[in-house]
Amino acid sequence: MTDDLKQKFEQLVADPPPPSTVPSQAVFARVRTVRRRRTAGAVVLAAAAVVAVALAITNVTDVNGRPPVSNSPSAPTTIVTPAPTSAVPTTSGTMNSASNAVHTPNTPNTPPPSTRTTGNPPSSTTSSTPVTPPVAPPLGVHVSLKSTVKGRSVTFKVTLSGSTLVPTGENGRPLSTSGTDFVDLLGGTQYFFGDGQQSGSDAGAVNCVSGTQRISKNQTYTLMNDAGLPNASGTHTYAKAGTYTFKYTVNYCSASGWKPVTKTTRVTVR
Repeated sequence: MTDDLKQKFEQLVADPPPPSTVPSQAVFARVRTVRRRRTAGAVVLAAAAVVAVALAITNVTDVNGRPPVSNSPSAPTTIVTPAPTSAVPTTSGTMNSASNAVHTPNTPNTPPPSTRTTGNPPSSTTSSTPVTPPVAPPLGVHVSLKSTVKGRSVTFKVTLSGSTLVPTGENGRPLSTSGTDFVDLLGGTQYFFGDGQQSGSDAGAVNCVSGTQRISKNQTYTLMNDAGLPNASGTHTYAKAGTYTFKYTVNYCSASGWKPVTKTTRVTVR
């Protein structure tokens, strides 16, 4: 092709002459097809560009700013080793370089990790307090007197309370305490009415032995006046009016033998 023809062809391509006739429908369809292909090509190119940018960012760094882990043989593999503890037993496994995690094969012979600690269990912080046996009450008897005066006759009521060693009988054994009055476990009584008359009760053939069992009781009873017959039982009648001192004595068994306890009260008769 000569230069003259080449120049005319380029001008014809750059500035084509207007069509002499109306284009057919086939021409319009071909134009639309070309436009759709161009649009699809542009969308594909844009999507490829977005993917390329994302891959470039991912290869530069991860979320925490660390370099990415490569699966290539030349890239170093970072292995996170947990701190050794005595409570968890060590198990062997395989290392997965892609996830940097230790994979332990799940076999029936591999026991699950145990959280039990070895060694002796911790000692209890609470110490048991020794139980102290109750303290036995001291030996002794308290006496309380109450008098009731009617004319020249007086009735005396005695209240005994306290602890004593149980006396022994003639066989050397302690007396029975079941259903026994407290006064019958003592060493007898003696009382004086203050007008020369007296009375009392005999304990019988009993002994006070150290080391026998002790008993605590209380009892209230009315004095029996055997010397005042034919006066009524439990009362004492004075021959004349006046003020008299009544004295009551009872013995109880202590660790050192019989011990007396005396109580007095004043009565006035008219």
